[in-house]
Amino acid sequence: MMKGTELKTRPQGRVFAFQRAAGFTVVELVVVLLLMGILAATAMPRFFGASAFHEMGFADAAAGAARYAQKLAMNSGCDTRFSLDSSGYALWQRVSACDSGTLDRAVQRPGGANWSATVPQGVAVSTLDIYFDSQGRPHRVADGTLLGAAADFSVGSRSVRIEPLTGLVHLL
Repeated sequence: MMKGTELKTRPQGRVFAFQRAAGFTVVELVVVLLLMGILAATAMPRFFGASAFHEMGFADAAAGAARYAQKLAMNSGCDTRFSLDSSGYALWQRVSACDSGTLDRAVQRPGGANWSATVPQGVAVSTLDIYFDSQGRPHRVADGTLLGAAADFSVGSRSVRIEPLTGLVHLL
């Protein structure tokens, strides 16, 4: 015979050569799937809950509305009210003159709708009722006095502050 052409045969006594199969048992797979189901049912709603997004969005919108009220008061020369309560926020101006009368005329958005928004379901807010004068300074609506300290309002876990002398509105 030529070198390198020898026939190779199986070892004697073995017809089948099985190796131990690597993998998972059915019990292990069922336990893992069960644990994943429990995690999905309990933990996933926290990650994908929309209330945190609603809270953040409403806090930003309310702060933006308060900023707009200050800018509108400074640009128009007319007192502009920002009110926030459990139903939502709204902007108002004086009905007759710019510096006297009731603050009951709704401020209009471009396009004609009132400048207001309702609180999303499941979001808690505090109350605040102030107005800005033509110099952008915040006043209490109840008695018309200038704010002596910062006015804060909260939307869920987020807080917004309005500074007393400048009327600066910022998130805390």
